[in-house]
Amino acid sequence: MSSRVPQVPLDRWFSSERAMGLGASILIGLVTVTTWATAWSDGYSYHTLKTYGDDPGRLDEADLISGSLGIVSALALLSAAVVFIVWLWRVRWNAEMFCRGEHRHTRGWVIGCWLVPVVNLWYPKQVVDDIVAASDARTDPHTPALQDVPGTRLVWAWWLTWVSGLVTGNIVQRGVLAGASQLGDLRTNVILSSVSALFTTGAAVLAVILIQRVDELQTQRPWVPWWAAGTPHNGFQPPAR
Repeated sequence: MSSRVPQVPLDRWFSSERAMGLGASILIGLVTVTTWATAWSDGYSYHTLKTYGDDPGRLDEADLISGSLGIVSALALLSAAVVFIVWLWRVRWNAEMFCRGEHRHTRGWVIGCWLVPVVNLWYPKQVVDDIVAASDARTDPHTPALQDVPGTRLVWAWWLTWVSGLVTGNIVQRGVLAGASQLGDLRTNVILSSVSALFTTGAAVLAVILIQRVDELQTQRPWVPWWAAGTPHNGFQPPAR
């Protein structure tokens, strides 16, 4: 790992991200609702095919409901993802002010870690781990590397449930794209959709708790930058913007 010397960011100051975190939490809750709605639509499609398999009108109605809810669910997920990542980007800035410790990934990875296949299974957790560590008042402001700070059970629980929901959800999506039309295939989709919704709900609850936890760490900790920590700062003023 490189030993970059962090630069003092004299062009900015701390900022409370409570409003952005609240927005992300509301949208995450909406994603949970749409996930369960999608699971219900899978069950409805299965019931319709099983009961009215010879009625094209009923089947078309089930397909319309499923497709419409799929679009709504995708839009909700996209909105929540954008706001959550913006929140993550901003609290990362705060974290860099609290502690000089080197993060495992550069700031660009705060966005990129969600988009790059394979690494998106663990990079986001490391990004969040480092933000939590740097924001915690118990972490020495002059800690050289944040990866040396033990992770929290909250982040572990959130990430494991999120990945589990993501994997099961992708399996369901592949079945939908393949045009599953047999009762057995649809029944499997119903089961996996329900399992995915359960994991997604757990991840959503933990994500909201995580957002609140980071907000508490960053707003309750004195807003003293790492380069001023340990020195008298009575009357300390933030740098000019």
